[in-house]
Amino acid sequence: MVKNTRNAEYTKEYNRKMFLRLLRMAPISRAEIARRMGLTRAATSLIADELMGEGLIEETTANATKRGRTPVPLTLRHDAGYAVGVYLNRDGCTAGLVDMCGVVLTKERLHLEGTENRERLDILSEAIEGMQRRMNIPKEKMIGIGVSAPGPLDGENGRILNPPRFDLWHYTELGSILQQRLGLPVYLENNASCLARYNQGKEEAQGSENFLLLLVDSGVGSGVVSHGKIFKGAGYFTSELGHTSIDYRGRSCTCGNVGCLEAYAAIPNLLRDTPFSNWQEVMEFFGKDPKAAELVELETDYLAAGVANMTNLVSVDTVLLAGDLLCGVETVAPILERKINSRTMRRSILPVRVLPSCSGPDSRVQAAADVAFGRFLMV
Repeated sequence: MVKNTRNAEYTKEYNRKMFLRLLRMAPISRAEIARRMGLTRAATSLIADELMGEGLIEETTANATKRGRTPVPLTLRHDAGYAVGVYLNRDGCTAGLVDMCGVVLTKERLHLEGTENRERLDILSEAIEGMQRRMNIPKEKMIGIGVSAPGPLDGENGRILNPPRFDLWHYTELGSILQQRLGLPVYLENNASCLARYNQGKEEAQGSENFLLLLVDSGVGSGVVSHGKIFKGAGYFTSELGHTSIDYRGRSCTCGNVGCLEAYAAIPNLLRDTPFSNWQEVMEFFGKDPKAAELVELETDYLAAGVANMTNLVSVDTVLLAGDLLCGVETVAPILERKINSRTMRRSILPVRVLPSCSGPDSRVQAAADVAFGRFLMV
């Protein structure tokens, strides 16, 4: 009897959270929720009524149709809950307060160079508390804090390890200290995996459930979605495409290996000893300066070699570009797509598409906050 009660409680909680996960993607009708979840209409309406009674969801205005009864979509309430998204970078971080529908209510850029470890986390904690106060968010409405950083990370214990060129945050016990200070659960995730999760279900992914998000800026990161789930291996580690070797006798990498993709394709490494200071300048001069065209060819050669290796190991049908390569993506994407497909074994039956990822001024903060929302909606 106890076991049956526990099973019933688990099923109820699972259905509630699955219901909310579907609504986080887009407004949807009761009938469509019932179809996707395999529930009866009556069971679906019961869950909907319960969640509306708790102030978590609401009905939206339906678009008029020519015939028949118009389905009334359900949507999450913006004030159903809030999370903090923190995007770490090499000289500090950006933190933002995000509502359940993904709207960034306020954010703050923190420059933390020259600070000690504990001081950095004190400054970050005070910024988070300040955002909550300014937006008048009650503590009971706070779901948690999602933190995005390059790997390698000890995500289970909320600890940053030793990401290359990320000395400011090396070996920071970020999760335990923030949780103790703020009284909220803290979830640490690889930055490229955060963006991959953020792009799931977005229009830019074009329905793919097997894609690679390629993040290229001062490093090269990757996040893999396989069968609709973020790929994670042993020890909570995710894929580190930037530290796979494309030349076993090649350049030394900051990770200690040689010939790593990042040693060639990270933008500062690519532009070393060239007249260009950033990728935007390269794209501005593409078609005007042969050196710019040469750099685009080099970059796409390097990335195609690394991505083709990955797609031969983990079958994906789509590569989403993020970071600096979004500048000039209409030029870079088709070149990279052609080069990847010239190297993959499955090109004749499963060619890879290369597309821009969903991106905006708040996307990295939203992606970090999504980690907290995602954990909250897990059973």
